[in-house]
Formats: sequence, structure tokens, C-alpha cells
Amino acid sequence: MKRFRMGMTSLLLLAMVWLAACSNNPAPSSSQPSSATSGSKDPYVIQVLHSTATNIKKSDETEIGKVIKEKFNIVFEYVSFTGNELDQMNLMLSAGNYPEIVRLSDNSVLDKYIRAGALLPLDDFLTNAPEFKKRYDAQIPLWRLPAHDSKLYKWENNVPTDFKNNLEALDVAVRIDVLEKAGWPELLSTDDYIQFLKQAMKDHPTTNGQKSIGMTVPFAEPWGVQGIAPIMYEKGGRYSTAAGNLSVIWNQVDQQYVDMMENEYVKEGFLFFNQLYREGILDKDSFTDLLPQATEKLVSGRALSTWYPVSVDNASAIKSGHPEWQMINLPIRSKTQSERNEKRQIRVEDTRSYEMYSITKNAKDSKRIFELLEWAASDEGKILLQSGIEGKHYTIENGKRVATEDYKNIINDPMQSSQVGFRMFPFLGYVGTNAPDGVPYDMKMDPVLTDEMTLSPELKNAYTQLGWTDSKQYWRETGKAAPTGIAAAIAIDSTSELGALQQKLIEFRVKNTTKLIIEPKSDEDFEKLYSQIINDYRKLEPEKVVNMYNQLYQEKLAQLESLK
Repeated sequence: MKRFRMGMTSLLLLAMVWLAACSNNPAPSSSQPSSATSGSKDPYVIQVLHSTATNIKKSDETEIGKVIKEKFNIVFEYVSFTGNELDQMNLMLSAGNYPEIVRLSDNSVLDKYIRAGALLPLDDFLTNAPEFKKRYDAQIPLWRLPAHDSKLYKWENNVPTDFKNNLEALDVAVRIDVLEKAGWPELLSTDDYIQFLKQAMKDHPTTNGQKSIGMTVPFAEPWGVQGIAPIMYEKGGRYSTAAGNLSVIWNQVDQQYVDMMENEYVKEGFLFFNQLYREGILDKDSFTDLLPQATEKLVSGRALSTWYPVSVDNASAIKSGHPEWQMINLPIRSKTQSERNEKRQIRVEDTRSYEMYSITKNAKDSKRIFELLEWAASDEGKILLQSGIEGKHYTIENGKRVATEDYKNIINDPMQSSQVGFRMFPFLGYVGTNAPDGVPYDMKMDPVLTDEMTLSPELKNAYTQLGWTDSKQYWRETGKAAPTGIAAAIAIDSTSELGALQQKLIEFRVKNTTKLIIEPKSDEDFEKLYSQIINDYRKLEPEKVVNMYNQLYQEKLAQLESLK
């Protein structure tokens, strides 16, 4: 959610390091492989930028990398980097010194690389790539969309995926001792939570000698008031978060954008926070707290609950000697959402434009690189890359992969995982789908196995007391996949007149969200203030922005159909 910038001195130093690295193995002017090199499978070392902290210097130091070397005689040399990726990619492009396989994290940068002639189109390789085409059948047309010439220049990591394997639903996290004291209640509606937290603050007035906080939220973060204050809309059955946190939200059912500020679920979310504020449940410091401050209140046990729990640190609660302060994520719905009881639209990314890879013109043997990509797209490749080696990391029982104890001990240890090769080949593309045996290619995505490896005994007991089979059961049973398609890729030019208007709409919503949460003294006051704010909001003519989003969507949709 946050990006950290590094100074130009560091960027220049990085460029010099990369330049020096490349100079040891200069690329020829032509990217086309010689038939002799491709046929003889001479040793081929490819340098790649890698951000994961690891002591691995070359891929053949890993168990998975050894298999790749044996099959293809290709070894990846990891060049570490830190700092802002966009700055880094732009600097490398301007210098003309980029790796053979480049990671790009923004479609605007992808466009720059394409127009500069830095990337190789992959279209010719597709003729003999049945595994790649089958694996990414839905993605390839989407991957062509950003290119001005509609050619294929990229592939992406972590797509396709199954929402049941990669289910992210961040609602409300609650301390398990608070739930136990209340008799393990079934919480769902906003009314349920208000009643529950009011009583919880009476039952737990202090924690460790400090006054308890009913709910903490890091609203001061850039994504705070702007992003997670209105996000009640995603808890129901009509909208997903595909459009981000700008001025519109994506109606997954009707396949169109609608205004965020006037959305009924957004309004109910604001009312919920206002009610929490009036009851003294919402931390008064939430509007000045950043994530570190909110996290500290969770780690110290002061906060009984938190909204959109991205900062829960249960390990610290255990280390502090207070395992009862651990938290579990529970669902919430607004009053209207509860009444409608529709299947929740759980966002599933079809594309990940912030995690793209391309073969550049500096590639010494692009054909061999794509041969490796073709294998990586196969069942054999995906299982090796994501589940490891049969007999060591998994066994086959009744036709299904079963994780070994060795795997369970390794997978959550970054150092040991790196030595096996897990997480070391994102540029070959991981997926979140199931293999033919019904087990996720990445075994740790299985919800039961995930809980077994990550949940403490106290957390396992909490879910049992609630009647859940695992930590994701509720959302699997009450939700359905909401593929983003091209909805997540639609954007209005920020330098245009409508781009400027969108920024005004966002600023208006952020400013008035705080007013709606803090000022009303009753539900009636809230309605009155909301009506006044909406009257002023409509004077800005937000429908112009909404209409443009829908127009751009229809244009891209037509273009996508032509690429299939």
C-alpha cells in the first residue's frame, strides 16, 4: 500500500552496479539466438533483479534451481535491489541497461519500454507454446491491451488464481479473549458489532493497566479515510474493489462503474463509523494514527478490535506472554447487505499490472528463455516451482499431493524456503489455481493446510468454538469469485480536465467523510448532514467522471473482443 522512494544517489549507484554486472556478460545487438547455441544447450546465465532478502546468489544453489539447470542448462543470477521500482525501471530504460528479463510494475512504464523498442514481442513464440497458451488463455488478450500495437509483450505473476485458494477478506479483527467472555457470539451485522463492542468495553475497561480501545483504525494513512473508510461496499453482493479507491466503484453484477460517494453501502459504512464514534468505541486518535500507531495498540492489547485488519501481529501477542490478545478476522455486513443476504463479490485478479515480466532486446537467447517459460506453464513446471520435489516436499496419496513434515517446517521459514527455491522464481510465473489432482499448485494455499501451519492452538480453538472448520470457511460459503477483467485497468488521464475533476471528487469525499463520522450526534443528524453534503457534491457534476469510466470500459471491452 505504501511506496518508499530512494534518492537519486542510490538510484545512480544501483544503475552502476547493474551496468557493471551486465558488462561481465554483454548482450549482442541482436536478440535472436543462434541455432548452435540453442541446439547445444550451452550454459546460460541470466541476471535478474530480486527484492526478496536472501543469501542465494545463483538459482542452482537451490533444489528447484538445480532441476531447472539439469533440464535447460539455465541459471539465474540474483542481483539485489532496494528502493522505488518505478524510478529504477525508468532509470534503467534511459540508460539502456536493463536485464534480459525485466520486472515492470506499472502499465505506463510498460508503454515506455515498448515504444522505446526495449521489449521483444512474444507473438512468434506462441505458435509452439501449447502449455503457455492453455495456462494463460484468459490472460493473453488482457495482456495485449496495454500495448499500442496490440502485441504480446508481457506475462504476469500470480495469475490466474482461484478465490478459494487466495481468498482475501479483511473485515473486522477481534481479540479472542473478548469473544470468549461474550460466549463466542455470531457477529455479522453492524448492529451486532456495536452491541458487542459496547459490552466488551464494559467487560474489559483496561488492558495491562491502560484504558482499552474499542476499535482502532489507521485513518491517517493515505489509504485510510480515502480507501478503507468507504469500503463497506465490498462486504455485500454487488460491488468489488476492482476500481481501487478513487471516485468510482465497480458494480460486478451490472458490469458498470458507479459513483462512490453516493453509493448506499458507502453511506451505511459512514453511519456505522459515526455510531461507533458516538458510543465511544472508535478510537478518537484514529484520524491521526498511521499504521505503526494502530499496530502498537493491537500489540499492546489495548485495542479490542480493528477495522480492515492489515496490521494484526499475533506472534507478538504470544511473545509478550498474552496469547489471549491474539485476534481473528470476522465478517461484517451493513444492515441492507444483511437483509439482502447476497453472495459477496470477492475480488479475483485476472491481471496484475504491478507484477509484470518481459523479455528485453538485451536477451542473448530469447528462444531458450521462452522454452523455459513454456515448461514453467506446464503442470510439471508449476508443481515443481510451487510445491517442490516429490518424495521430499510432498508424497502422493490417493492420487493427491500431501505435504510432508519437511515441507511444513520449511515453508514459513524465509531462509529455508529460499534454499529450496520457493519464492525465488516469480519471473517464471506462479498461479493460484488447482492442479489436476485438486490440490493447489502451491500447496500452502490450501486453507486447511494454511491453518495447520500458521494458526496457534488458541486461534484454532477460537475457530472451533465459533463452529468454523477453518479461518476462511465463512467467505468461501457466502462469497463467489468476482474476476476483475479489464475493470481494474480503466483509468482517466490524470492530466486531463476530467482527471482534475476526479481529484476534486476524491478530496471532497475525504474531507466530508471525517465530518460525517465525527459531527452527527444522532442518526437523524447524520441523515441531515449527509443530505447537505450530497447536495454540494452534485454541484461538482460527478456523473461526468462516472460516464467517462463507463465509456472507456466499453471501448476497452470492444478492443478486448477483437484480440480474442
